[in-house]
Amino acid sequence: MKHWLRRRLGLRVQANKTIAKLCRGECIEIGALSAPAFFPNAISIRYADVGSKEQTAGALEKIGYFDYHQRKDDFVDVDIVFGANEPPLVSVKSDSVDTVFSAHSLEHSSNPIAALIDYIRVLRSGGIVYTIIPNKKYTYDRKRETTHVDVLIEKYVHNHWGYTVDEYRDVYVNTDNHVVYDNHTEADIIQAFKDNDGHHHIYTYDETNVIGMIGFVLERSGGELIYFDSTNKSEIHFAIRK
Repeated sequence: MKHWLRRRLGLRVQANKTIAKLCRGECIEIGALSAPAFFPNAISIRYADVGSKEQTAGALEKIGYFDYHQRKDDFVDVDIVFGANEPPLVSVKSDSVDTVFSAHSLEHSSNPIAALIDYIRVLRSGGIVYTIIPNKKYTYDRKRETTHVDVLIEKYVHNHWGYTVDEYRDVYVNTDNHVVYDNHTEADIIQAFKDNDGHHHIYTYDETNVIGMIGFVLERSGGELIYFDSTNKSEIHFAIRK
């Protein structure tokens, strides 16, 4: 995805009235990179990611995907860096924020159910987790099989935060993204598996497994689904209230 399209996506996020209405108070945005969302009703915003802005920019540049973003200097300063093999916001106190916003980041998680439950944990009563996930049917993942929700549930039940080489191989062989995945070699796949930098879509999503995942999360978190929208096709939006 080119720089101009990322700008369009950013503008669409900013213009979404539902996001503006629901995302307020003390906020955490996950994976903002160089295009943070606009929250007119925010009191404060902290940014969370798998690494510092220098680390995430460097990882994207390494895999040849830097055109997806703006200049390195435009990446947001990361306030909360995820740890390895643990929920992403483990360092954040429970019941301490009003909004967790995650746009095009949950598909990079090795344990998305655990991540969502952790996002809900840090919310105050009435707080919102707002999530945007690409719908694989309309993206460069269209040729790949949709990840079955049972795979995601098993990852959560066993607290497993890793991938297999075969899962990386599926990404490199079947993803229809000519910028990153053309002319790959087995050595490229093995190196990507070792790097494990969080910038690949190892799991893929459509309405079916997203709804199944949400149902499982609600059963264990006590949250309430208040918004679900997949009408714009390329993205699935949903909001959970604690």
